[in-house]
Amino acid sequence: MGEGERPGPEQLLARIQAEDERARKKERGKLKIFLGFAAGTGKTYAMLEAAQNLKKHRVDVVAGYVEPHARPETTALMKDLETLPYLMVEYKGIHVREFDLDAALKRRPRVLLVDELAHTNAPGCRHQKRYQDIEELLEHGVNVYTTVNIQHLESLNDIVEGITGIAVKERIPDSIFDEADQVKLVDIEAQELIERMEEGKIYPRKQAQRALQNFFTKDKLVALREIALRRMAGRVNYLAEEEKKAMGTGELSAGEHVLTCISPSPTNAKVIRTAARLAYAFHADFTALYVENRSLQDMDEKSKKRRDENIRLARTLGAKIVTVYGEDIARQIAEYAKAGNVTKLVMGRTNHRLFLGQKRGTMVDSINEYAPNLDVYIIPDLKKEREQQAYRPARSAAAKSLGSISGTDMAVMLLMMAAATLAGLLMRRLQLTEANIIMGYLLGVMATAVLTKGYICSVLASVCSVLLFNYFFTQPLHTLKAYGHNYPVTFAMMLLVSVLCSYMMTKVQRQSEENAKRAYRTEILLTNSRRLRRAYTAEAVGSEIASQIQRLMNFSVIIYLKREDYIRQPVVYLRRGMQEARQDELRLAYTSETEQAVAAWVFGNGRRAGCTTHTLPDALAIYLPVMEGENVLAVVGMVLEERREIGSFEYDIIMAMLDEAALVLERIRRIDELKRDLWSQEGTGE
Repeated sequence: MGEGERPGPEQLLARIQAEDERARKKERGKLKIFLGFAAGTGKTYAMLEAAQNLKKHRVDVVAGYVEPHARPETTALMKDLETLPYLMVEYKGIHVREFDLDAALKRRPRVLLVDELAHTNAPGCRHQKRYQDIEELLEHGVNVYTTVNIQHLESLNDIVEGITGIAVKERIPDSIFDEADQVKLVDIEAQELIERMEEGKIYPRKQAQRALQNFFTKDKLVALREIALRRMAGRVNYLAEEEKKAMGTGELSAGEHVLTCISPSPTNAKVIRTAARLAYAFHADFTALYVENRSLQDMDEKSKKRRDENIRLARTLGAKIVTVYGEDIARQIAEYAKAGNVTKLVMGRTNHRLFLGQKRGTMVDSINEYAPNLDVYIIPDLKKEREQQAYRPARSAAAKSLGSISGTDMAVMLLMMAAATLAGLLMRRLQLTEANIIMGYLLGVMATAVLTKGYICSVLASVCSVLLFNYFFTQPLHTLKAYGHNYPVTFAMMLLVSVLCSYMMTKVQRQSEENAKRAYRTEILLTNSRRLRRAYTAEAVGSEIASQIQRLMNFSVIIYLKREDYIRQPVVYLRRGMQEARQDELRLAYTSETEQAVAAWVFGNGRRAGCTTHTLPDALAIYLPVMEGENVLAVVGMVLEERREIGSFEYDIIMAMLDEAALVLERIRRIDELKRDLWSQEGTGE
């Protein structure tokens, strides 16, 4: 920016957001991560050494949880450090030691040591992941020192697996790493680490020998060390660029927008991670697009679960999740890319083969036709063949759709063919040409496609129309023979046109169904907006939220409202179809002390919790905060009776409804405050 040049609106907005972020961070605790590239690099030792340094300067430092490594040097540094007692959790008949989050929040030291950032907590703990425990500590102003290895970063999972051959199950979102206040790389030469392993300083000798033959080979350690160094350099560059943007001294985003696609494929996770790394490198917007069609709606539970996992992964890596509907997946991707100003598309490789081994046009070819200016990155698929063979959700669903036919559809098809035949006989009596009779059969095929589901009845109607025309209207009559040399061509063209007509009508029908679904969901949002604008009390807002959620998903809904600092008693709206005899019992279950404790946690922390989340997952309902800024105005619980995660599209609609409800609740709160101020002024005679 030149001297005397005024900052633009985008730069001003960036500055305001940066100031708000800095103000928020002042109230949060500070996070320092000690990063290593493998076990034994000295992360815990370095953390304890730093803690002893702090103690010498009379800083209140406490060991919340330090992994017992049974290493003399590490154990020595634990001396004279105050240590919180472990939380003993019973799991599969044994007692497991875990970090006691409540004890840490009660003690609230200046600095708390919590080892193993990527650890998965035992069932029964408040959070499923230790990094979530640390997030809660930071929200309460506690500074935390922790440790993690580079292979636990989510975006690097597939790279590490390619190097080591080991799939790391315990992973953390990259945002935890990037947003840490400090990251210290505890570095060591690969050869020195191997020598420490051989001397038994990391694992017992027998375990060390196995490790040296598998994970701890020199080439693997060198590769992991290089990844750690590169990731640290990338983080430094990323933070520098973000700071420049926040201060208005650097260039704003060049408009890069990375798009990837979500599917149930076993290899889709690798594609998502690659897209996330690309977006990170370019400082770009990151979107994950899910194109839903009928075959994907009908896929098996295993494929749906894999799709949901891929959606969660994309969201964890910072992607905005977008769902669109359409049968032509390539066109939907290209159209969204044009509308969203996408500059780079990251996709997995798809190989479609026909007979004799030749390839047909792939989805990438189709996308290039629709959006020729889009940069497309193809990620090679190195997964095992058996995993690819196991994934055929769309084909299986389509086969299932084709193979199923109802008696009603068959009756409709037979009725249409009978009507076309009777109309043909009438036209022959009126001495009309065969072309008119053929058009009558085509009309019957199109009517069948409109009135039945799937392709099978339409295809059958196409075949029957040719056979019936041959039987009733070609010489010799009432046989399937044909004397005219032109008839074979006529039959072939008639069959082809019939099949094409049935295909196009079925496609139009399916598209109409999808348009109806979109219109229905849009109507819900518009109706919700109109009704909320007419709500003048918090209770009315809660009732409208419950009504619209039940209209969309038919869940039992629990509404918690807040007046000043007091959480009111919950109001339960049971779903349609609930048995009257069980209603009182279910209301008690949905408002039990356990469920109310989950809602109270959401009020206090401003994050979702409960069923299908990683926080208090044993709850009956999922609880979502209704927030205006940092202030939680209400909490909405939705009972997930099947304990299945809400679909991404429905979840986005619900969140949009809650965002609008937050604005209305904030308006009502301010009006109430204004009324109280006026009453107090009248009471004092001012």
